[in-house]
Amino acid sequence: MICAGWLRSALVILMFTTEELVQRWEDQREIKNLMGKYANLVLLNREGEIYSRFWSVAEDTCLGFNDGWYVGREAVSGYYQAVVERNMLVAKTLQARFPEHLGGQSDEELYGVGPFKVKPLYNPVIEVAADGKTAKGLWSCQGAHNEAGSAGPVANWTWGYFAVDFLREENGWRIWHMLYVNDVDCICGQSWGKPAEPYPDLPEFAALGAFQYPAYTKAQAVRELYTPNRPVALTPEIPVPYTTFAETFSYGI
Repeated sequence: MICAGWLRSALVILMFTTEELVQRWEDQREIKNLMGKYANLVLLNREGEIYSRFWSVAEDTCLGFNDGWYVGREAVSGYYQAVVERNMLVAKTLQARFPEHLGGQSDEELYGVGPFKVKPLYNPVIEVAADGKTAKGLWSCQGAHNEAGSAGPVANWTWGYFAVDFLREENGWRIWHMLYVNDVDCICGQSWGKPAEPYPDLPEFAALGAFQYPAYTKAQAVRELYTPNRPVALTPEIPVPYTTFAETFSYGI
């Protein structure tokens, strides 16, 4: 039996000239590189560069997480700015806690101390629309984030997905809608199938416990973290060949 997805792919290939196929392969390479750069900027705590470098200028951009959505350019860019502000707060808090190591550093030297967020992307499935105007990509992501919070520095394992719609703009491919959801987000050394057992709060880290990201444009349960009682949760929908965005699904809200 011929797989329907394979047949669609074969039919799409037959639609294009050799030159057009080469362009489509180049589009996929550019999209892979975009997401690789995204993951590296997160690792380097350079989230302040992400919105201007990678996001579309479209008004209907959106960024989703397990528990809600930021919708629109102002909300999405505001999220990344909040990450920058929190990174600085973490650095300042650690400087006050460890003056013998960090006391003499300037704000520029200090920025980025503390958070270590690893988002390795693998198993890519990328489809470029036949009209060349949009594209879709799905990646698995098994990583970690080591953050400082109200209990001080704590390391978490993560396991989830990046699901992204892209727009082609004058300066190349840009992120249009992004959904980053985890199935697992648990404290290292604890069971990822049981409720977390938080460490006790420490008074010197109280400012981090009080920090709040901007409120979601739409707070809602997008994906429940894994528990033994969670209903079966399939991966986000896998991209398939399509002609125009109107005939496919969206990773946006």
